[in-house]
Amino acid sequence: MERSQQKEKTPVALASLNAKYIHSNLAVDYLRSYCESRQVPAVFHILEFHINEPVELIVGEILSLGVDIIGFSCYIWNISETLHVISRLKLAKPEMIVIIGGPEVSYETETLMEAHPEIDYCITGEGEKRFAELLTQLLSREGRCAGGQEVPKQRIIPGEPIDLAELPSPYPEDIGERYRNKLVYLETSRGCPFNCQYCLSANTRGVRYFPWERVKDEFIKLMDAGIPQVKLIDRTFNANPKRALEIFQFLVEESRRRGAFESGKPPTIFHFEISADILTEELLTYLAAVPSGLFQFEIGIQSTTPAVLDVISRRSEWNRLAGNIKALAENGNIHLHLDLIAGLPEETYASFARSFDDVYRLGGHRIQLGFLKLLKGSGLRERSKELGLVFDPYPPYEIISTASMGALDLIRLKEIENVLELYHNSHRFSITMEMLCGRVYQSPFAFFEVLAGYFRERGLNRVSHSQLTLYNILYQYLRNNHPEILPLAVETLKFDYLRTERHRPLLSWMPDKLGKDYKDILRRLLEHPDVLKGLHPATSSLSKRDLTQEVRAAKFSAEFIEFLKEGALPHRLIGNTVVIDEMIGNSSNWVIFDHHRSDPWTRESAYMLVLSE
Repeated sequence: MERSQQKEKTPVALASLNAKYIHSNLAVDYLRSYCESRQVPAVFHILEFHINEPVELIVGEILSLGVDIIGFSCYIWNISETLHVISRLKLAKPEMIVIIGGPEVSYETETLMEAHPEIDYCITGEGEKRFAELLTQLLSREGRCAGGQEVPKQRIIPGEPIDLAELPSPYPEDIGERYRNKLVYLETSRGCPFNCQYCLSANTRGVRYFPWERVKDEFIKLMDAGIPQVKLIDRTFNANPKRALEIFQFLVEESRRRGAFESGKPPTIFHFEISADILTEELLTYLAAVPSGLFQFEIGIQSTTPAVLDVISRRSEWNRLAGNIKALAENGNIHLHLDLIAGLPEETYASFARSFDDVYRLGGHRIQLGFLKLLKGSGLRERSKELGLVFDPYPPYEIISTASMGALDLIRLKEIENVLELYHNSHRFSITMEMLCGRVYQSPFAFFEVLAGYFRERGLNRVSHSQLTLYNILYQYLRNNHPEILPLAVETLKFDYLRTERHRPLLSWMPDKLGKDYKDILRRLLEHPDVLKGLHPATSSLSKRDLTQEVRAAKFSAEFIEFLKEGALPHRLIGNTVVIDEMIGNSSNWVIFDHHRSDPWTRESAYMLVLSE
């Protein structure tokens, strides 16, 4: 472009306040790229802040650019902070034209605009086309809008869906720099085939797809840039099973061509939201053989209570859903993130406990216990009084109580969510959780409920805890409440600790510290030919010095070894076994932890049982 043409362009800012620094915003880049493709005479400043930054610093950075027009991308998690920024910005520079858009301002828009006259325009729904048209009008005279000329009078501008083939790629040329250390989003479709009443996708009908060649080019562009994680924002990625399979196959082959599986963890991983009950046999068969570490699946189950699913218009066949998730979980090669929503209409505390147990027993890597948000424009918000849903009037509009679940019940579930994150989702206590939830308590929910009560009674839920402190807390809990299983429990905790901690010494209450004998025992174990053969080739080929740094050995009781061998452990938690013809040290039951080879999702090291005949 000629320098004279560049000078004619007016600076315009597009801003977003993201929930975390690591997040990025796809919407502002869509607006920029569409305007550029339509030759709107503007040069764009993309500004991404996060909601915990001081408002005065955000406003200061915007003012320093000297722009007269700014657009903000608005969601439930940033609307309060965004409105604060806008208010302060307009007080500092009244002539600034402010445009807002996004899902949070696309409903109940008149009320919002009346309450905030400092906002000049709001574009509802899909906004690329309307934003380009509005900006063209604002810049139509002398390249500026602040000179007093007439501006559009309509403050609320309905968006318009466009042919996705006409929508240019949102990713800038400097993609690697733009998204450095960021989670990057990508969409291959818009819309959803389902009608879930807590979701805004229920307000649109049908699914529109981006052209396959364009999607393929964008995957390559992101992989070339070394983006560590790409999160697809398709509402139901596998709504078209044939297309989903084609994309999965492409990503596996493209990753393999780049040598992504040689290092153990691919440089770019891909996160999809899928519906498990519509997975075809062809998809399940293919996914079973996908190399580990490449795909993450987020699966929204929400509830397993039929009355709840009926009132929220969510149709699913539980037996098929559960069977498909278990099939995915058995291999452990795909990270499974299973979602539950607390506070749905018709759900009681007892029925939620059953849903929790149903989902926990599917064997996924992570359970996200979320709480219902009554989104503007959603079916549940429209029927909230009829359904007895009481929710916070301030964003993110979280449920407070329902006709079937009191406020205190939901607070208790918040406390359960806290210990679930610490002890299940952290993957630092996997074997101990299997022991407690499978042998000691009648259900997983019952265990986490009691543990949450233990935290509450001691004020432990009000402070953060180090990893080592969490081990000590659980040990004290078991010592106080379950002395009958303490001998086995301290060994499960010791096992979990050694599997996730590379070099830290055992905690004071952990049994069988080897002391000065450790180096000699480790040497003898690693020199045994059957033990070396049992290690992964990448580990056994290490030099002696590196080998002793990458593996760790520990002694365990016969009772614990039987628990590992005979317990109903998920496949991903099971190690291999080597039987040798001699007893090393004073034990016939050793475990070798291979820190050189760990699960790409949980970071749990591989392990091998070394048993003497």
